[in-house]
Amino acid sequence: MPYYPIFLDLDNRKVIVVGGGEVAERKIKNLLHYGCKIYISSPHLSPHLKQLVAEHKIHQISYGSLDMYMDDVFMVIAATDDPEVNTQIASQAKERGVLVNAVDQPKDCNFIMPSIVKRGDLQIAISTAGKSPALAKKIRKEMDSMFGQEYGSFIELLGLIRIKLFSQGEPSSKNKIIFQKLVDSNLLELIKKGNRRGVRNTLKSILGEEFPIEDAVKQVFKKV
Repeated sequence: MPYYPIFLDLDNRKVIVVGGGEVAERKIKNLLHYGCKIYISSPHLSPHLKQLVAEHKIHQISYGSLDMYMDDVFMVIAATDDPEVNTQIASQAKERGVLVNAVDQPKDCNFIMPSIVKRGDLQIAISTAGKSPALAKKIRKEMDSMFGQEYGSFIELLGLIRIKLFSQGEPSSKNKIIFQKLVDSNLLELIKKGNRRGVRNTLKSILGEEFPIEDAVKQVFKKV
C-alpha cells in the first residue's frame, strides 16, 4: 500500500525522540527547524545532544517516564540502535494513536520520513516508501544542485506580492493570471544573479507602475 504524502504543522507540538546517538542527532537537527518542543530519552547522549539539552533547545526525560509523556505527545521517533526497543516504543505510541517513526523499520511505523530538499519555504519531499532510503538520498543530492537558494528568495517575493494583491480585492481570475506571469518570468534568474534593477523592471511590467514593490525587493535581497 503506498504512503499518502502530507506536510505537518509541528509548531508548539510535543515530539519525543528515543535514542542519543548519530541517528537521533540527525533527526533532532531537522526537527529544530519546525518549532516543535523536542524531548529526548536516552541514558547516553552524543556531545552535540548534550549541548542542546544544556542550551534548553531540547529537553531530556528518563526512559521510565516515556509512558507518562506519550499520553500528551504528537509524534514519537524511535531511533535507538536496538530494533526490539524501537518496536516496543512504536507499539506504545500506536496504542495511543500517536504518530510514530521507527528508524529503518517501516513495519513499525505509521508514517515514514522523506528525504527533503529545503529552500526557505520551498520543500521537496522524496520517498521510496521505505524501500530504498539510499536512492531517496541520491535523488535529494541531485536535486540539491538543481534548486539553489534563489528559490527560497523567489518564494518569499511571491508570498509578499500575494498578500498585497489579495488585500486589493481584485478578482481571483485576475490574480491567477498575474501569479502565472510572475512564475513564468525571468525573476528567478534575476534573483540568482543579484540583479535588483532587473527584478524591479520585471515586477513593474507585470504588476504595473503603481504597485508598491520596493519593500518586497529589499526584503528578498536580504535573503540572497
